[in-house]
Amino acid sequence: MNGLILVGADGTSAGRAAISWAVRRAASVGSRVMLVHVVDDEWGMIGEQSISELHPSAFELVEKDAVFARSINSSVTVTTRVLLGDPMVELGVASREVDLVVIGTHKTGFLHGRAFGSRSLQLAATAWCPVAVIPEGSSIERHGIVAGLDDSDAGRAAVRFAAIEAHRAHEELVLLRAWSAGSGTSGTDADRTDTRVRDAVETLCSESVALARSAGDDLLVRTRTLRRPPAEALVDAGISAELLVIGSSRRHGSQMSALGPVSHDVLLNIAGPTLVVHGDTVADATVTALDQPIRRNQ
Repeated sequence: MNGLILVGADGTSAGRAAISWAVRRAASVGSRVMLVHVVDDEWGMIGEQSISELHPSAFELVEKDAVFARSINSSVTVTTRVLLGDPMVELGVASREVDLVVIGTHKTGFLHGRAFGSRSLQLAATAWCPVAVIPEGSSIERHGIVAGLDDSDAGRAAVRFAAIEAHRAHEELVLLRAWSAGSGTSGTDADRTDTRVRDAVETLCSESVALARSAGDDLLVRTRTLRRPPAEALVDAGISAELLVIGSSRRHGSQMSALGPVSHDVLLNIAGPTLVVHGDTVADATVTALDQPIRRNQ
């Protein structure tokens, strides 16, 4: 698209984590960064008055974040913008015009714990481009790109995006497929079911490796299969990964702002930088990535 990364800026430490990740990524792929702060007016109480008159602190906040962003890498072009409305709705609308949206979060660390923010989940579900969610304080040394596998358009989009990212960053790509044991069967029926599942997983892994190698024949790809709940496996993989990429199928109607159950649980318990793609949003980002020179991350 236009080589622009949008970052939700709110002056918090989680927001700064997102800015730091976005600027470093922008430097590696030759993109620009736009910091967007949304003055929350979900209920329309502000009206037609000027944002600058009512909320001068909003401009001060986003400019401070811009100074922080430029201190990370002065070669990256950083611009700012202040909007009025519901933050996740406005960021979702703005996502139509950018390659990637990046937001920060305060992680919980408990698989069945409280949500890090339903608004952030909403943005990941409704954005028109990939969304990267960056947890605060994930400063451990990371390596490798992990993609969650499933037999869907969104799952294949995740593989394509992760493969391009791994090739660009000279990182190993791990294709992870996890599944839970079936219930309600025993004996011979259970064995047959298990055999069918294993055969399907093997086929999916083979097809996914072939798809990933379209990013480059020299890409190092490894598959990993686990018999455990998918969300748990992906959360664990994200603890040490440079980036975890998951696909989430687009929903419609009253469920449009909801993620699938696995994506939802992964983001609930985010352990490292995690990127969500939809099957119908990754094409432009893929083309953009292929157009970029291959540069090793610093």
